[in-house]
Amino acid sequence: MKFSHALILAGSLAFLACDDTTSADNSSDFDCTVSGGVKVVSPKGGEEFKIGDKITVVYGSDVQGSGYRFVFKTSEDDIGKDLLDGSAGPETPDGKKCYEQEVVLSKDIVKATSTAIIRVIPYENTKKGANSGTFKVKE
Repeated sequence: MKFSHALILAGSLAFLACDDTTSADNSSDFDCTVSGGVKVVSPKGGEEFKIGDKITVVYGSDVQGSGYRFVFKTSEDDIGKDLLDGSAGPETPDGKKCYEQEVVLSKDIVKATSTAIIRVIPYENTKKGANSGTFKVKE
């Protein structure tokens, strides 16, 4: 009987670990509190990444809807390119929690540049999106 309970618990934990959008475990490291939009706290700016790197975008939001776009941009004016094939993120964020989304700086999307940002954009209210800090991308 005890063994079956252990299996159920292990299965439940494995299922939860598969979610690609999670509340940040180290939320004490970031203040993701936001009202009326999105707040991107990581990348915070000044980092240097290589093409092909996986990075974790940490953000907070209170914009309700069907999720978010994660867009790589080389400047504020750049239209950018989507880093994910579809929507990601919570549908009912509370404006208090930090959320994480892993993205890959794929060579098909990203180019080496001294100025790069990731913009997190709610699908239902694109004007409420926010940018990460500025970082560099190297070959």
